[in-house]
Amino acid sequence: MSSVLQRILGDIVRVPGITAVFVVSKEGFVVERASTGTLNIDPDALAAMVTAVHGAVTQLGGELELGKPETLTLEYTGHYVLIHDLGEHLLAVLADKSQAVLGRVRYEVRKHAPRIASAL
Repeated sequence: MSSVLQRILGDIVRVPGITAVFVVSKEGFVVERASTGTLNIDPDALAAMVTAVHGAVTQLGGELELGKPETLTLEYTGHYVLIHDLGEHLLAVLADKSQAVLGRVRYEVRKHAPRIASAL
């Protein structure tokens, strides 16, 4: 992984409430990740599930003639998961609802996505 990509992911994970960020290939493999260390998750399982969810939503958009998804926002009891399409890769961001402001998380994803895509 490039030091540029490391720096970008580090910038994202320092945003209040964001607990982890993953760059995942559309084949379901983790390319790079950064976290605050507060999550206990299997990165390979996360990559596979993120890819599957994105694939299902892409298929739904095709069936409904809505186009391709840009950013998926999943809201759970205590967390947010955002999945952003980077072209050949996906960006997955996990955030703690009690600390994160969803608008700020979405802003950071969209702000950094082009930089991440360029660094890949």
